[in-house]
Amino acid sequence: MLSIARAYVNDNELLLIDEPSKGLAPIVVEKVMESIQQMKDKTTIILVEQNFMMASTIGDSFYIIDDGRTVSNGSMNLLREDEEMRRKYLGIA
Repeated sequence: MLSIARAYVNDNELLLIDEPSKGLAPIVVEKVMESIQQMKDKTTIILVEQNFMMASTIGDSFYIIDDGRTVSNGSMNLLREDEEMRRKYLGIA
């Protein structure tokens, strides 16, 4: 959360965020999502996140990495619509 706050202060062209929802209460996750969504307008964000709801809300595109290899990538709409891919790689349907 501190890193996200620091990103607001600086003019970053690129921001790497690794699992910002990990260990946070759901209400705090919503606030973090809102903050990242606002930063998206002026900053390129690379988000690593296992919370699919959060990632699919924020992300425009995705990469799925399995055993160190990129097994799929594309627009987030594609992943939202592909139930088989979500089941196979993300464990959700």
